[in-house]
Amino acid sequence: MNTIYIFGHQNPDTDSICAALSYAHLKKQIGKDEYIPVRLGPVNKETTYALDFFGVAPPRLLKDLKPQVSDLNLPRSVVAYQTDTIKEVLEKIINKIGRSIPVVDRNKRLIGIVSISDIVPPFLELTSRTLLKDAKTPYKNIIRELEAKVITGDCHQRIIKGNVYLISDLKQGHILNEEDILIADYQDDFMEQYATNGCCIIFANSQDKHDLLVDYPGSVMITKYSLYEIVRLISYTVPITSMVRKDSLEYFTTYETIDDVMENMLTSGHRRFPVVDELGYIKGMISRSNLVDINRKKAILVDHNEKNQSIKGIEEAEIIEVIDHHRVANVQTIAPLYFRLEPLGCTCTIIAKMYEENKIPISKPMAGIMLSAIISDTLLFKSPTCTHEDKRIGDMLAKIAEVDIQKYGMKLITAGSSLDKKTPDKIILGDMKKFMFGKYKVMISQINTGDFAGFYKMFHDICKRMEEMCQLEQIDLAVLMITDIVVGGTELLAVGKGRWMAENAFKMGKEDTSIFLPDVFSRKKQIVPALMNAAKL
Repeated sequence: MNTIYIFGHQNPDTDSICAALSYAHLKKQIGKDEYIPVRLGPVNKETTYALDFFGVAPPRLLKDLKPQVSDLNLPRSVVAYQTDTIKEVLEKIINKIGRSIPVVDRNKRLIGIVSISDIVPPFLELTSRTLLKDAKTPYKNIIRELEAKVITGDCHQRIIKGNVYLISDLKQGHILNEEDILIADYQDDFMEQYATNGCCIIFANSQDKHDLLVDYPGSVMITKYSLYEIVRLISYTVPITSMVRKDSLEYFTTYETIDDVMENMLTSGHRRFPVVDELGYIKGMISRSNLVDINRKKAILVDHNEKNQSIKGIEEAEIIEVIDHHRVANVQTIAPLYFRLEPLGCTCTIIAKMYEENKIPISKPMAGIMLSAIISDTLLFKSPTCTHEDKRIGDMLAKIAEVDIQKYGMKLITAGSSLDKKTPDKIILGDMKKFMFGKYKVMISQINTGDFAGFYKMFHDICKRMEEMCQLEQIDLAVLMITDIVVGGTELLAVGKGRWMAENAFKMGKEDTSIFLPDVFSRKKQIVPALMNAAKL
């Protein structure tokens, strides 16, 4: 199952948010993939009102689509547990690329990494009597490695705390501690010669002798191996905990970007790195060669098709669909895609038609938010972008949503119109889109409000901030539309070295910072085309 993100443009308006939500809902009814609606910016007051009114949760924020470690085809990784024996780890590691594997705790959380070079040098030194005690070796490791059978005693769950002796190491009268281990061949006078005080005894060459010391107070094991073989094998039972590299451990998390990973790999002395998720659970090992095998993120664009209006990293994603009502722009795709663009007033009008075409019933919440988007984009059907189809779909959705279009529409628009507590940045960036008109970079913002008094109180601060944005982002022309459907038009504010485009397009005087344009409501149909034509002069 593929994960496919659905989102509108940056600085999303009601259509962008509601189109992502309603189209994801539709796709889930007719597709098998996982469709996730997301947003690229904050939810404005108008959209919040619509979502709250119909009880729909806003989509989560997505910052970028840059490839991450989670997008790599990670090979399955063999792991070592910190309680594994040297032999078990060597068997796991011997045929692995790089001869190193991650070490995890019993919950598979990463604690370090181990390689052959970490194991072999200390392994060659494992000859002392305190070997098993120093390494805190569990008795079960010995039982498993020697294929031993416990005749008596309860050593299975214990940790070795004593020294290891061969029968040949002992002299007459040597007293063993009850925590010690004695490796011996069975002799009839064994107990008479040495007072063992209940130590653990491992009998060699005794796999068939089940009656050995059954009444002995300590633990007794029997194994088929000889004394020599026991001495050789017992070193393999040491856990690798003390050999694990934990200091200066370099690893990557699944949410890190491939760019960051590549940069870190180039400056690292290591070649292979563990990968963990956000909770520290091991997911695999990667090297530079793995960075070319990437599953690109999949995306569906709604209410836009311009690269500079979309998410960061869009050029590295696979765009599989575009549903829009704007002009065709500059989004490039890797493969053919489903592209649906209609000259309608709102993207949600197109999506509602797709519900009809696929015979998918529209729920009240989905009808409500799609209706809200249509009302917002068409300014309650007063915008010149509004078509007969927008009105038809609007009437249909209003019946399902059980609202009066005019009453609900005015409440919706009013909810987002107040400029109280809004900063110049929020006014400018709330619904801002960037365009390239030939070689000129243009920024056009729009706010629908009836609070003209509030706007004029902030007029100079807004102009100053727009000029600063032109300087910082090298924008030729910054335009702000202050639209009021009650007054019936738009106050247009224009700044920047390319202001001449606005002067030519709207007959603005050079001394005019702004101009009122009656019956102008649409950025797409009335502002953008006029500026595009002016830029060609």
